[in-house]
This record gives sequence, C-alpha cells and structure tokens, in this order.
Amino acid sequence: MDSREFLTTATIVMAMLALATLTELALPLFARAPAQRGRRTANLTLTALALSLNWAFRGAAAVVALGLSLQGPGPMSRLGIPIAAQIIGGLLVLDFSFGYLAHRTMHMSPLLWRAHRVHHSDTFVDATTTFRNHPLEGLWRFLFLIIPVWVLGLPAEAVALQRLLTVINGSLEHANIRLWPPLERVLSWIWVTPNMHKVHHSRVCVETDSNYGNLLSIYDRILHTFTPTHRALGVVYGLDDVDADRARSLPALLSMPFRAHESVAPRGTSCSD
Repeated sequence: MDSREFLTTATIVMAMLALATLTELALPLFARAPAQRGRRTANLTLTALALSLNWAFRGAAAVVALGLSLQGPGPMSRLGIPIAAQIIGGLLVLDFSFGYLAHRTMHMSPLLWRAHRVHHSDTFVDATTTFRNHPLEGLWRFLFLIIPVWVLGLPAEAVALQRLLTVINGSLEHANIRLWPPLERVLSWIWVTPNMHKVHHSRVCVETDSNYGNLLSIYDRILHTFTPTHRALGVVYGLDDVDADRARSLPALLSMPFRAHESVAPRGTSCSD
C-alpha cells in the first residue's frame, strides 16, 4: 500500500468515525458515560496502530489476489464462475473467515483471548471502540484473510469490498446509536446491527461468547452463536478481570497480552478460561 492509498484509507476511516460520532449525538442508545480520562486517547492511538497494520495486511492480500489473477485463472475462474459471482462469493468467504471464524477462535483460545480482551475491556462502547485492537490481533486476523485469498484465488475486488464494508459497518455497529426497533429486528436476521454487536460487548460471558459476526449475522444463526438483540438494552460493558484504570491506559493495554489477568471481581462464568 503506497502513501496515497494509505491516506485514502485513513480518510475513509476517520470520515466513518466522525459520521458515527455525529449519529451518536442525535440518536444515542445510552446516555454518554462520564468523562474517563485517557480513554479516547488510548482508543484513538490503538486505532492509528490498527489502521497502519490491518490496512497494510489487507492491502497485501489484495496484492496477492491481483498477483494470482495475473498468473492465470484461479480455481473459481477455472470453474467458469462469472467475475461478479466471484466477488460476491469472495465477500461471503472473507466475511466468514476474517469476520466470524477468526473472531470466534480468539474467544475460544485462552492465548488469543489475551490479545482480544484489549478490545473487550473498554468500559463504554462507542465509535472510538471500533479499532481499539491490539496489534497481535491484526496479525491473527490477517491469516484468516490471506489464506482464503491464496487457496481459492479470490479476486482483489472481493478483498477491497470486504475492507470497505468492514470499516463502514464496524464504525456503525460500535457506535452508541439506537435504531427503530422494528427495523433493527428485521435487519438483524441478515446483517450485524449495533444492538447485536453491543450484546457481544457484555460482561456476561454467555453473551460475550456470542454474536461474532462482522457483516452478516447468518453465520451466528446457522452455527447457534446468536443472542437476541433486545438484550443490548441491559448490557454492562467491560471485563470484570480488567481494572478500569488499566482499561484507559495505553501502556497497560499494549502490555495486556503479556501479563496475567488482574482479577478484581468474581465472575459467574469465565470467558476463555
């Protein structure tokens, strides 16, 4: 990814975060939490790190996809699948692999959870939470992006589309916004809505370990990891085993995967223990 592509990517991300933030002011789901010193600074710094890493990785995946196409037709092309169908099929594959599968494995593995809990430790979920990810998480997710591209010969257009939709929906699903309930219920049958993802940020582990979807909710429904979206109205954010001060400290967040859990309160059930 050259400097122009990076700046374009950064502009899209910041524009979506700004739009989501403005929407939060107009249609808030919850009253904004009291000011928490350092929280937004930590979130936005992690956003800058995630932006640099994730988009570089996805840019690399697009380059690999383009390189494979120049070498000759991939498996999908050899089967005579039209390019439009390849792009749509590639998007579905990447949403399952990068979005659902990579995400679910980070909840299933205690080792991977140590990195992913940086994202879940935020004590209030809003647009700034979107890219609050540890760099190690970006490395793990990259594997679930590059492998399908390499094995199936997915077109570069599918990678670019998945990248764009992830930024758009990621910003909106984390934003502290409320949808008209009937619309939210209908959309959540197919699409990951803000309420659906808010449930995933619950402190209750049976809710945390559900609703893994990135774009489409169908994978959660098919694989029985879907939790009804109405529970979002009573969700309490954060993790019981992460001190609130550490959850706002950038050095603490960056070192979190390498430290033992700092239990500060008992849990009824334990996430990835």
